Amino acid sequence: MDSFKEQLVTRKPDNTVFIKRALIFVAAVFVSILLFKLLGVMSLILIALLFWGAYFLIKNFDVEYEYICTNGDLDIDKITAKSRRKRLISVNLKSVEDFGLANGKSFCKKYSTVDTTSGDVDDESYFILCKDSKYGMCYILITPDDDMLEIIKTYLPKTIRR
Repeated sequence: MDSFKEQLVTRKPDNTVFIKRALIFVAAVFVSILLFKLLGVMSLILIALLFWGAYFLIKNFDVEYEYICTNGDLDIDKITAKSRRKRLISVNLKSVEDFGLANGKSFCKKYSTVDTTSGDVDDESYFILCKDSKYGMCYILITPDDDMLEIIKTYLPKTIRR
């Protein structure tokens, strides 16, 4: 029987995101005032394009991750601004080398880390150590719900199931 589960995890924005959004808005206002003083009424189209670009940049800070587990393959996609999707990594769970609770753990610096967690300190994060063609040996940090966690555990090798 086939198994399929998907989960959407919204990344909680940190303080730097709020500062970056504010700086983009302030810069757009400053440049629009400067354009209006230099070009007058003819600059209104440029100002409209400037604010459209600022809105586009601000929306890019909205990030979600989607975990899709299909028959032992875990695919993780990054969704930016609720409109653009990019496949980050795809892992066959039967080839995972280690799996466990990641809260408060520091990871080996020689491996890449792919952080797809919610960013909330209250959520339980798990790590997956695996080999990937794009990243090499890497740690994948995820925050699965209970159903996703059970499906992941069923496909892990018996030597590392916890």
